[in-house]
Amino acid sequence: MDVKLYKIRSVRSNQGKTTSIDLDLEFEGERAFVIWDSVTLGGFMLKARVEIDPLLLQKGAGRGFDFYYRGELVLPKPENN
Repeated sequence: MDVKLYKIRSVRSNQGKTTSIDLDLEFEGERAFVIWDSVTLGGFMLKARVEIDPLLLQKGAGRGFDFYYRGELVLPKPENN
């Protein structure tokens, strides 16, 4: 299955600090996912994806990204896994 990747920019809060973050974005039907991490294993690509609300996506007006996510992006912390 061929999946088209887009670039997304969002704002994330980490320990009281707000920072912008750029990630890959892919769609599966009407569902949207950011790619948090990926690794190649032989001929396979394993992806850690986080589902986001597609209604909060806005077409990107800036360079370097296709969409801006207007919601809060909460990514898992590796130390909690």
